Amino acid sequence: MTFVRGSKLRTERQTVITDTEFEEATNKATEIKDTFLKFRASAILSILRLSGKRRTEIAMLALGNFKIEDKSLKVTFILEKKRKGNILSKTSLKSIPLSDPLTKPILEYLEYLNKLDPKPKFFLPRAKSVFGHIIISRDAHISGRQVFNLVRGLSDSIWPHLFRETVASDIVKEDNSIIAAFKVQRRLDLEDFRTGFRYLKRFAADIIMKEEEKLKQELA
Repeated sequence: MTFVRGSKLRTERQTVITDTEFEEATNKATEIKDTFLKFRASAILSILRLSGKRRTEIAMLALGNFKIEDKSLKVTFILEKKRKGNILSKTSLKSIPLSDPLTKPILEYLEYLNKLDPKPKFFLPRAKSVFGHIIISRDAHISGRQVFNLVRGLSDSIWPHLFRETVASDIVKEDNSIIAAFKVQRRLDLEDFRTGFRYLKRFAADIIMKEEEKLKQELA
């Protein structure tokens, strides 16, 4: 795997995030000494893994975008795209079961933020270290690039977009029928359904190859 920052080419790895890679990243997050930075790192990993949302959508989340209802954590994401000089906003609501173990770090982080005085507006507020103390901004959030850098600081092998690949893989593993392509489109809020079919082709082919290899081993 080759990884280069900026506008240079990044060779896309052929596999999604493994359980071991994710566990190693989450363990590194829990080792952070500062409480705010530790909770934030764990929450970022969890929400990326659960939602597969783009890093800019994660960065723009406000505390008001979170609501607990019907045994679920409901999160409203906002995607902004430029179209002919205009910025178009699209919202999507995702429900995350409270029973999912990965929901816990998000709830702990939300509880921490809501207790701050003054309380920040955003889920991922800007923060800076001043004489060893973390100063948290009330009215500004971090950028998508900063989300990227935070994830890279927790792992040498994963980055935010790879979580989208992993979520798509989860869907196809559960259902590798044609319907799975539309499930991927809906889950990841893809504009073009054909992108969903590309995910289906990629991961379904991988599943078929693994099944064929397993059959060969059984017959050997």
